[in-house]
Amino acid sequence: MMPYYDQDGVTIYHGDCREVLPSLGITETIITDPVWPNAKAKLAGSDRPYALFAEVARLIDCDRLIIQLGCDSDPRILSTVPDDLPFFRACWLKYTCPTRKGRVLYSGDIAYAFGKPPKSAPGRRVIAGECSSARGDSIRARLRPHREFGRPVNGEHPCPRRLEHVQWLIAKFAEGTVLDPFCGSGTTLVAAKAGGFKAVGIEIEEKFCEMAVKRLAQRSLQFV
Repeated sequence: MMPYYDQDGVTIYHGDCREVLPSLGITETIITDPVWPNAKAKLAGSDRPYALFAEVARLIDCDRLIIQLGCDSDPRILSTVPDDLPFFRACWLKYTCPTRKGRVLYSGDIAYAFGKPPKSAPGRRVIAGECSSARGDSIRARLRPHREFGRPVNGEHPCPRRLEHVQWLIAKFAEGTVLDPFCGSGTTLVAAKAGGFKAVGIEIEEKFCEMAVKRLAQRSLQFV
């Protein structure tokens, strides 16, 4: 399959990850944010998130798997993680300034880590489990702080992850190539590139592939 984008150590495939994953072989680190069980956004697979993740889990071939979910998302979606990737810890990805989803105080996300813990190295002699993000990214940082979480913002992915959180996950857990089979607008790819890692992303919706490419180009300009 021809890449949609392949530059500076980052590759993006536009397609269904269930079709692309078998051709990639083993990957050292997967860091991803699958379609959540209670996702309000109309994303591909949001009508059957449990079944979708189960189908993808059967194709996963990696040393470690980091799955990021919302604090109000059902973790039982992870019951189909392969047995050869044992659970080793949860990580709290806090929002310093929480927002809300209906009556739920949305105070952050949770990342579940499976597989082989990363090797001991400076900055990760111990396996840390908490990161706080003081502010949102891009346009969301300029919106009123009491706005309700999950309302769409024009020109942006409907449910982006905090770059600060993903950069922390990369710094604490990544080894080798980083793969995100649900890469969306490319937050994992941007974080991996900034951290000096090669990265591969797969995204089924072309408009989000376009967003990811633009973000990677903007970051490249900032590094000059």
